[in-house]
Amino acid sequence: GTLNIGSRPAKRNPKGGIESLRAIPWTFAWTQTRTHLSAWLGVADALNVDGADLEGLQDMYKNWPWFREIIDLVAMVLSKTDFSISQNYDDQLVDKTEELTSLGKEVRERLVNTRKSVLKVTESTDVAGPHVALLRASSKIRNPYVDPINIIQAEILKRFRASSDEVEKEILQDALRVSIGGISQGLRNSG
Repeated sequence: GTLNIGSRPAKRNPKGGIESLRAIPWTFAWTQTRTHLSAWLGVADALNVDGADLEGLQDMYKNWPWFREIIDLVAMVLSKTDFSISQNYDDQLVDKTEELTSLGKEVRERLVNTRKSVLKVTESTDVAGPHVALLRASSKIRNPYVDPINIIQAEILKRFRASSDEVEKEILQDALRVSIGGISQGLRNSG
C-alpha cells in the first residue's frame, strides 16, 4: 500500500488480491477495526458442544493450565472487541451489496457465538475471564479517547477513497497514519 507503515510489503504479490495479503497487515487491519477476527474465528466451532463433550471442556478448563490459558487469552481478546466500532467501519466503508453486508453481519454473529461458547466452557458470566478487573479499569480510562479515533479513522478512509485531489489525499494519508498510531497506542497493541 501507499502508507508504507510495515517492514515488508503488505502483499506477497503486489498485483494479487486478498489471497496475497500477508498475515501481519491482515491481523493489523482487524485489530484497528476492533474486530480481532484472526484471534477468535473458528473458536466457537471448536467449543460449540453439549452434554458430555461440554463437561469435558469445562473439566479441561478447570484442570488443564495450558487449555485454561488458551481459553483465557481468547476471552481477553474477545473483551477487546467492540461491536459498534466494527459496525461503524462497515457502515462507512463497505459497499452496500447484499454479499458484503451479509458478510459483515455473519462476522458479528460469529463473534457473539464465540463469546457465548467461551462463557459456556468457562462457566462464567463475563467474557473477560480472570483479566476482567484490569481490563475494565484500563478500558474505562482508554476507550473514551480511542473510540473517537476509530470513528475519525473510518471517516478519513471514506474521504480518502472518494478523493481525486492528490493534495487532499496526502493530507488524509498523514491523518490516517496518526489515527493508526493513536489506535495502536490506545489499545496498547497493534495486532
